[in-house]
Amino acid sequence: MGSAPKKPEIGAFGFGEGSTPDGTGDDQGSGAIECVEPKDAWLLQRTYCLSGNRLLRTSSDGSIPSTTCARQVYRPRSAQEIAELVRSIPATIAIACVGGGHETSNAAMFASSEAIVLDLVHLKSIAFHQEGESSLVTVEAGVVFRELVEAVKGRQAALPVGTGPDVGVVGYIVNGGLSGYFSRRLGLLGQRVVRLTMVTAEGDIRVLTPEDDLFIAMLGAGSALGIVVDVTIMMGPASILQSAEQRVVAYETREQAVAFARGALRIQRDSALPNDSVSMELVVTGTKALVVTVVFYDAFKGSTAEFVKPLEALAASLNLSIVLKSHWSTWYEAATALWPVIAEMKGSPLGMLQHSMGTNGPPTDAVLDFICDTVVAEAPLDQAQFSIVEIRTLGGAVLSQSEIPTGNCHHQFFVDLITLYDAKAKTVAERQEIATLTQRVMEKAQHVDGLSLDFSGTHSQPDDVNSSVTASGIFGTEAMADSIRGLKKIVDPTNRFRFHPFAKILG
Repeated sequence: MGSAPKKPEIGAFGFGEGSTPDGTGDDQGSGAIECVEPKDAWLLQRTYCLSGNRLLRTSSDGSIPSTTCARQVYRPRSAQEIAELVRSIPATIAIACVGGGHETSNAAMFASSEAIVLDLVHLKSIAFHQEGESSLVTVEAGVVFRELVEAVKGRQAALPVGTGPDVGVVGYIVNGGLSGYFSRRLGLLGQRVVRLTMVTAEGDIRVLTPEDDLFIAMLGAGSALGIVVDVTIMMGPASILQSAEQRVVAYETREQAVAFARGALRIQRDSALPNDSVSMELVVTGTKALVVTVVFYDAFKGSTAEFVKPLEALAASLNLSIVLKSHWSTWYEAATALWPVIAEMKGSPLGMLQHSMGTNGPPTDAVLDFICDTVVAEAPLDQAQFSIVEIRTLGGAVLSQSEIPTGNCHHQFFVDLITLYDAKAKTVAERQEIATLTQRVMEKAQHVDGLSLDFSGTHSQPDDVNSSVTASGIFGTEAMADSIRGLKKIVDPTNRFRFHPFAKILG
């Protein structure tokens, strides 16, 4: 949906009909930028999920918020249109940006009556080019991973992409995103960015490279500092992946899931984590499946069959059936493997709560026991059956590349607690129960030595009332957080970009 391009409804800003935002009365500036009406239809179309916390703040009949609070929603088509609009509206008007995908707190989607929303969905360009020995791809802000992966497929190239097909590429990068299957070989996607285009709070277009002070900050805090129009990323060769093996094990009781996780996570720690040529992930699903994926990079030596044999033996020892065995031989197969599963996660709307935890080094037995006995055992997988507990190996190449402002740069062991459910099928009381069970797990995690909580910008729930999110955790170190705060005061002194996941920690 969305109307045909038309002039903005300037009256909404309080200037009176027939005026442009700068008061000149002509038709230049932002007059040609597409406005979106009706806003409630726009929200339903563009919102992949709603924060589980927002779903608790409903009317007495349990109805769900269905419209944005923003004064107006615009859909610009270029950096120039964005810059013209930013310059034409009063500096007191806040700006919220919605890229190609989604974010768990919906801060930008809903914004407030003091803000406008820039929906960057029209910025869909993907351009490949060569600079010396480097194969590069420039991706605009409306592109999602499905589109990028399909485009890269024909180039015999690889990127450390996220697993969600409808996640926005630029939003993922500028909020510190991580990759489960490929980061140990290729680093984080943000670490591979060589150039980006942004529009500042004053409406200036800037092209940033590693020589610019602001460049590094944008690769983990960009949504708080400016409007990112595009990023240019250095690709790796598709040959970085030798092969991958996936085993899907069915379980019936939570006790079985805990027992399998206990054995699998020790295999992950002792065999996969010390070996940078391997990546391993365990996913415990609310649909009674235990999914183990092992990716073997080009440097792997030995037998892949022998490597996964202990996992198969573990399932057999617990009398659990392996219901599916998959073998992948290409980067593309691995990058798209979970798309069919994710496609089944639908709701009207889909409710989401997302939390992360992890360790800087190998996890201790106490940490692993906590993950099994509390996270796997007590996560609301039965109440919210789309939910998963995702446990990954990180580190590897990430640790040897340039540090960017994200806690993902420092962690080798990662747990993602993703709580998902169809909100339409749940009463307010049932939604509250799901949120309470999730929060209870995180409260217990606070008392586990060596376990970091909500350190990932793209895998944390920043709108929790008693959130464990901290600036030093999100941005990796206190020094990096101080740097971000300092740059924020310089490039956005009036805090125009305050509708982003880090608002509560940057002020």
